[in-house]
Amino acid sequence: MNIPTFLSAQKGGDKSQEWIVMEDFYNRKLWHQLTLELVNYVKIKPQAPGHLSELYNTFLSDFDHRISSLALSTIGLIVAEDVAVAQRIAFLEALLKKVDKHPEAKIKIMAKIGSLKIDHGQVEEVEEVIKTLEGLVDSLGEVTPVHGCFYELSAKYYKVKGDYNSFYRDSLRYLGCIDLDELTPKHQQEHAFHIGLSALLGDKVYNFGELLAHPLLEALRVACPWIVELLLAFNRGDMNKLEQLQPQWSQQPDLARNEVALKQKCALLGLMELTFNKASSSRSIPFTEVAAAVKLPVDEVELLVMKAISLNLVRGSIDEVDKVVNLVWVQPRVLDLTQIAEMNKRIKEWAESVEKTVKDVEGQIPELLCA
Repeated sequence: MNIPTFLSAQKGGDKSQEWIVMEDFYNRKLWHQLTLELVNYVKIKPQAPGHLSELYNTFLSDFDHRISSLALSTIGLIVAEDVAVAQRIAFLEALLKKVDKHPEAKIKIMAKIGSLKIDHGQVEEVEEVIKTLEGLVDSLGEVTPVHGCFYELSAKYYKVKGDYNSFYRDSLRYLGCIDLDELTPKHQQEHAFHIGLSALLGDKVYNFGELLAHPLLEALRVACPWIVELLLAFNRGDMNKLEQLQPQWSQQPDLARNEVALKQKCALLGLMELTFNKASSSRSIPFTEVAAAVKLPVDEVELLVMKAISLNLVRGSIDEVDKVVNLVWVQPRVLDLTQIAEMNKRIKEWAESVEKTVKDVEGQIPELLCA
């Protein structure tokens, strides 16, 4: 089918007005205006099966070299959903050659190709795609919308690989690059659930504050409230709550399989919380107090503290003779409202202490001058 025949057929349909405008722009070679109309048009749903493919092959391919690469990538990615699954990667690879000199357009298309390869079980090939994309993303300098495409692919890859730490990191980065309304309610719930699991299971994830403060978690409060409670318990290092919720979380295979690791992680977070809540002048903590806080036998406290120090969660020393832990630093974390309130209380106490010291010094000034 040639272009005049294609345009004539479209003007006889229910979107005739849009096609009259686009035909006019095409005949007048107003490529920018035509591009804007096309981008809006392809986003209209639903479209008849095969229509967007025909539009691309018959009409758009005639002038795709005249429009911006970023707009072409946007249109092409939508058209790709209308291409047969078996031919989709080949279609996108051909499109990639047309936008190869535009970094942002290239990132968008390569990320989609990588995602499709994961769906087709070609996971090992995606590792090289991610390395290439990482270099392109870094070259952009500032954060752009296409960063979301890269982090979405990266998170999907690490999810398949079972790398909880990297999945958690890149999922949060992905959420930071998109508008949450772009995700359907179901997708929000699924994404929140998997991020929550990765936060719990990641052996390097000890900061839950950013996730707990994210609006995405509201979707999980409705679909799976127990996991939100579990995340809150871990954030506080609350071993009692962890045990209370065990009937729920033990039904989840991944969590049940890692029961020992989960309890140790919660104990480590409990030690961090205990240290955080102590004033800097009173961080010599007896083994018995640590044991009571994290619900461990006293003879296991030393190993717990050594583990925390090795992970750089806390810093300090252990007095084995007096059975005391001397902690001087705790790893900074994103705080929830309760922790912020506690911090505010301690700052006020510190300010009052400083003020009292100043008054004491001022009161002794005459005596010092006489001496």
